[in-house]
Amino acid sequence: MDLGLKGKNVLITGAAKGIGRGIAFAAASEGANIALHYLSSAEEADHTAKEIHKAFGVGVHPVKGDLANMEEVKRIKTELDEGLGSIDCIVNNAGFAKVKPFFQYEMDEWKREVDVCFYGVLNLVHTFMPEMMEKQQGKFINLVGDSARTGNKNLIISAAARNGTISFLKSIAQDVGKHNVQCNTVSLGLVDQGSLDIKEATLERIVKQYPLKRIGKVDDVTGIILFLLSNHAEWITGQVISVNGGHSMIG
Repeated sequence: MDLGLKGKNVLITGAAKGIGRGIAFAAASEGANIALHYLSSAEEADHTAKEIHKAFGVGVHPVKGDLANMEEVKRIKTELDEGLGSIDCIVNNAGFAKVKPFFQYEMDEWKREVDVCFYGVLNLVHTFMPEMMEKQQGKFINLVGDSARTGNKNLIISAAARNGTISFLKSIAQDVGKHNVQCNTVSLGLVDQGSLDIKEATLERIVKQYPLKRIGKVDDVTGIILFLLSNHAEWITGQVISVNGGHSMIG
């Protein structure tokens, strides 16, 4: 099935490893050129970029930058415009979260989480979306954890920040739809990205909360992302789509 991604330039943030890496491989397998964003994982990003190019022969441009900094995001766009071309679609997988109750935070300790998880999305949209609107074509997909919809006492700041992006993208979707630009959110349950630091007994208790009796795999996420990026999802915008093994079922 042709997804219509061949030759498209797709920016994937946080793409050096884990879910972002999986999405980059999946999009490249459909012929998309990949703007592979990272912040601190330079070695992993370089390795991922080389693997993708070798496997699929598409254009791959690794790009470093702090999405919480608007000037950095502008620099990223300039670099990609020159090295890859204008960006057609963005999948924002970047994030930052502390696992701790709110009252254990020190004053302003939560700022980085808000800057990355909330302002990072605003910075990307403000910098890249006007060109999508001008071209009358574009897609923005934001990944969040299910805590953004359900709450979580140990992920309280990142959950609040990401809930803000859900509302933001719904509102932006209403504004840019006339320019054929789509904005959607994918909300995830617990996904094993190869670095789960959870004791076996704790993991067993977590799995019992999932009707499908397992936590997620990276491949469980890539399918919905490819669908939303594809030409088969042209009438979907402003939505929150859950990929969570049935852990939460909010109507």
